Amino acid sequence: MNINYYKTNSHILVFFILYISLLTGFVFDENVTAGPMMDFDHALKQVQAFETNFINTLLNYDSLESSTRISPVFIIIIFILKKIFINIDLVRFILINILVLNQFLFYLCLKQVFKEFEIDKKILFLLSCILFISPSFRSNIIWPESATLGLLFFLTSLFYFLKFRKDKNILFIYYNIIFLAISSYIRPSFSLFVIPFFLNYLFIVKDVKIIFKIIILNLILAFPAFYYVFILDVFFISVGGLNFNYFNKIGIITSIFLFHIFPILFSKRFFINELNLKKDFINFTISILLTLIVFLNFDYNINLSGGGIILHASNYILNSNLLFFLILPFAFFFSIKVVSLNIINNLYLFILLFFITPQYHIFHKYYDPLIIILSFTLFDFKINKNFFKKINISFLFLFYIIYYFINFINYYIISF
Repeated sequence: MNINYYKTNSHILVFFILYISLLTGFVFDENVTAGPMMDFDHALKQVQAFETNFINTLLNYDSLESSTRISPVFIIIIFILKKIFINIDLVRFILINILVLNQFLFYLCLKQVFKEFEIDKKILFLLSCILFISPSFRSNIIWPESATLGLLFFLTSLFYFLKFRKDKNILFIYYNIIFLAISSYIRPSFSLFVIPFFLNYLFIVKDVKIIFKIIILNLILAFPAFYYVFILDVFFISVGGLNFNYFNKIGIITSIFLFHIFPILFSKRFFINELNLKKDFINFTISILLTLIVFLNFDYNINLSGGGIILHASNYILNSNLLFFLILPFAFFFSIKVVSLNIINNLYLFILLFFITPQYHIFHKYYDPLIIILSFTLFDFKINKNFFKKINISFLFLFYIIYYFINFINYYIISF
């Protein structure tokens, strides 16, 4: 009786085990990706500046002694919470319990995407719990970061976008725009998603008046940010320096993309089932040429931090970028394959990933767990009911568990 009960409700059991593990991580100050604790301590310096002189800090945010690229909206949220609850650890505890809602919102998005396949909701709920194993997600809610709070509103926005595509209720468009705007004010990089959303509305909505209202609403919500950054010239986005060597970005971000989509490629037997000798020979030739171009222009210094797991693994194992450049043709090859599944949709989303990081430092955390969320929602991988077998979900969890422990070992035992 009890065994059957636990089997039937195993998804709930997994959720509570992972939630308790997050609280345990909170108690012991888990910080497996190394940066979030330091980033949060740095954010508190801006909070202190707001406490000293709110208006002056807001109007000179880009020239503070402890400057940051993090949105002032996020810092103001921490500032308000600290005013109310005083103790910063209590603020962290409250935020961790708010930010775990990302998992539930991801689950709601999955339900919308796979509604027509009639997938067991328990499996979708279990799949959404993968966020709790993501080392970046864990660290960034234990040490609250703008990306995870922005993700909360982005997922809400995404939910309404997906719901509109199913139900065609115009009201959902306005909800999508409003929540995307909120997420963008917290994490500006989310603003890039306004384009794929809007293009979808252009194709689906035939009423010119509604399109006009969508444009006006977007402009109204964007105006405060535009006025703050470009008219008042508080250009905090350039703090730390912008970098336009996109050869670095293309190589590193494509390798991070391959890393996170690997479980999907493996589970779909993408390596075997989707092969076409003639077409794939051309694709692999293009991939080698792209690798050669990146190789000739690559000047990323991992000693300055960032670079992604594959570049770091290459330097740890071989003390050089050799392994990274050997894997890169496969990263390009499978990226091309994914794009070809739905050229217009997947190509834009793939390109968008390169604009998320305008600065020199390319941290893996910027794409974890964002890529896995996009892979099951906006990217078109042609995933069908057959994907949701127990073995595939188990492999996905095993992959992220190994990834988590690699980060754990890297931080607490040896540094890659």
